[in-house]
Amino acid sequence: MSKHHRNGKADHHDAELIVKLYEAQAAQQVPDAMAYLFSNDYPADFAAFREKHPAGSSASQERLIYKALGYYETIGTLYRNGLINEDLLFDWLAVDLLWDRLKSFVVGVRGEIGSDRMYENFEYMAEKNAKWSPSR
Repeated sequence: MSKHHRNGKADHHDAELIVKLYEAQAAQQVPDAMAYLFSNDYPADFAAFREKHPAGSSASQERLIYKALGYYETIGTLYRNGLINEDLLFDWLAVDLLWDRLKSFVVGVRGEIGSDRMYENFEYMAEKNAKWSPSR
């Protein structure tokens, strides 16, 4: 597959990639994760989350969060390397809204493991999405 320009006009290859990513959502349980993350059951503050789900408790909710994070980190890696069309991506996903919901969790886990690079491509993509406006 050739490298696509993020800001160029989307083509059929870009559309095929989006469809494959959409199909992968179900396999990765991303819809279940999204339902949890935007429910009143998800404590968006990391300290409150850890109080409810201590580290190492292997809560099913935490596994769902990691599924969503892994999925969006994968898309972020494609985006950061210019392999996915920006307009098509941000027209499809509100990455910045999900990042806002998960930022406290990611920053908290980064502190627990001592790595600031964890999910950095998801964060990068969310920052770009927050500044994006459609080119149509």
